[in-house]
Amino acid sequence: MTMMDKRKFQRLPLNVNVKCELLHASTRMAEEIRAKNISAGGICLVVLEKVNIGSLLTLKLTLPHEIRSIIVKGKVVWVEEFSVSHTSDDKAYDCGIEFVDLGPQAQENLSHYLKVPL
Repeated sequence: MTMMDKRKFQRLPLNVNVKCELLHASTRMAEEIRAKNISAGGICLVVLEKVNIGSLLTLKLTLPHEIRSIIVKGKVVWVEEFSVSHTSDDKAYDCGIEFVDLGPQAQENLSHYLKVPL
């Protein structure tokens, strides 16, 4: 069974910056992180430092064609390392975040963007 088979929600590509803050952590994650894709249930971010599975985050993002940012809380559910280039040992990580607290306005904006009913 592939990762795609396990997903509850269809993912759409998303290329925006996300302000991200680790909750309950002594170290701080980089503030501006790039999103890779999004669904009604979560988001995939590309991060430069490995994040622990189970970590809680606050995310602030502006969806395309939206004026206001949405703020959501999420939980890291998977992390995959990849090489940044073939000529160096630099690593980055795809980081799967499951939304755990999505307020009414954030739900409405996300549903509108994804074209799915609430």
